[in-house]
Amino acid sequence: MSFFKPTQEERELKDRKREERERQAAEAEAKRRKQAFLKTPPGRARTARQSGMKIFQIDMPLSQSKAHIEPMIGAFTKKEKTADYANMIQAIEEEGWRLEDVGYVFRWTGSETRDKFLASGQQESVSGEIIGVYIFGASPFRVGSLVFSP
Repeated sequence: MSFFKPTQEERELKDRKREERERQAAEAEAKRRKQAFLKTPPGRARTARQSGMKIFQIDMPLSQSKAHIEPMIGAFTKKEKTADYANMIQAIEEEGWRLEDVGYVFRWTGSETRDKFLASGQQESVSGEIIGVYIFGASPFRVGSLVFSP
């Protein structure tokens, strides 16, 4: 037995503590990922399906535009970004939902105005976003050759 070297029991205890810390870290990471997933649209769809809902509605911004003023030229609206939600819709359908209806609405978020240059009147440019409203119905699910309706 060496005075400065750990004994076999001390090494085993240290290994068990390390393994326990790794297990707890893995459990915490799995819990964090699950909580993050449940905040996403597919996660919310899963929660709604598990709670027995027959209809699931979600709205998502499709494109955003921003008002822009060019000095001495005019007021313009520039498209800032456009989103594609095909993968999101597919992920929601994989949670047991069927896309039933889609609607679109423009949400006004602001505007900018300016006086016309060397003329009377004003010009206005509008900021906003187009929102897609998606309505899903609970789809039947299959187990082998049997089909179950919600």
